[in-house]
Amino acid sequence: MKLLRSLPCIAAVGIAVLSSSCIRGLRVEMRQPVDRLAAVGTTKFETVAADTVNTPWTSGNHIEILVNGDEIFPSMLNDIKSAKKSICFETYLFIEGKMASQFVSAFCERARAGVKVHVILDSVGGMSMGDDNYERMIKAGVDVKLYHPLNLRNLLRFNVRDHRKIMVIDGKTGYSGGCGVADFWMGNAQSPKHWRETHYRLTGPVVAQLQENFNENWVKCGGKSLSGIAYYPRLQRTGKVKAQAYTASPIDKNYAIPHIYRQAMASARKSIVIKNSYVFLDRPMMKAVIDARKRGVHVEMIFAWEHTDAWPIRHLSIYQYHKLLKAGVHIYEYRPSMIHCKVMVIDELFSIIGSANIDPRSLYINDESNVNILDESFAKQQLDIIANDKLDSQRVLKPPFFWNPVTIPSRAAVTVIAPQL
Repeated sequence: MKLLRSLPCIAAVGIAVLSSSCIRGLRVEMRQPVDRLAAVGTTKFETVAADTVNTPWTSGNHIEILVNGDEIFPSMLNDIKSAKKSICFETYLFIEGKMASQFVSAFCERARAGVKVHVILDSVGGMSMGDDNYERMIKAGVDVKLYHPLNLRNLLRFNVRDHRKIMVIDGKTGYSGGCGVADFWMGNAQSPKHWRETHYRLTGPVVAQLQENFNENWVKCGGKSLSGIAYYPRLQRTGKVKAQAYTASPIDKNYAIPHIYRQAMASARKSIVIKNSYVFLDRPMMKAVIDARKRGVHVEMIFAWEHTDAWPIRHLSIYQYHKLLKAGVHIYEYRPSMIHCKVMVIDELFSIIGSANIDPRSLYINDESNVNILDESFAKQQLDIIANDKLDSQRVLKPPFFWNPVTIPSRAAVTVIAPQL
């Protein structure tokens, strides 16, 4: 009965938050117009993209694609164990279990060996990390910061979560993508209990940008700004990939991610392929997709199916199917397990990877961290992986049902009740 009495309050808060986010999206769109003449593959697009995310391009990078926990976790743990000077780790979700214990043990061993270990955990996403894990790190000398813990003097700030996923080892090796630390990321997506994920290992000059992105929130959490060779060594070219790593922090009026998403779609001339775990398009994002289809751009989107941890997003995505299908968007639902990837590929050349979902919370509330890649070979690898995922997906040819006004309360509540993974 208490829950029933509280539902109107939850709905009211949800309406206020979502309305605020949607209004903010329209305002951001007005303040940050896109350049529709800057086609992907042109020098003009490179300039516009750099201006959009306020980050220069770096050349000479190498990016290794890690598919599912069987590849992701061994790579991350091996790099942590090999650290000589510094470890910087930032994530949203850190849940007690086998993987959390392994990460904590690796952090503690390196800290005792004299390596400077810095960990940022979101105070909500890290709530289930386990007291023992936290105490082990503190005792070993790991410097742990919690992002936006509950503070009665600033409740609105508590709604802003740190959704970034960044790791940097010795200032030379970086990681970005969608993977947190929890046992359901283990395995190879072989069952609904094992999530489908893609994460990325980066080397080359772009790692300095990842390090700076970590440093940004480290200082926000009360840490001393990181500097010196342990964090910013001279970086050599390790490949041929052009990339830029950047952040979004709406609380600081940094809306780089919704801006680059809209710019990328406006710059598409041939194709837009999106694979994302949580998609709920606000008006500017929906307009970007529809406008691309009107120009004849082929658009594909892979959504989560019933194996999802965020039923509100799944529910709301379905209500947008009819509009997308009417515009000619190809929609697929991944069937074997929860799909948690966050990838966009434009014109088989420009790719966006990182932590950001395509929903109001990621776009206009949370702190996020993405990487743009301008490389044909990398884009082809992404598309090959997506093509393989499509073999395990079912194409949606007809919307299950149409939008109607009855759905407004559930649509409004999504940014409050939906998980932020």
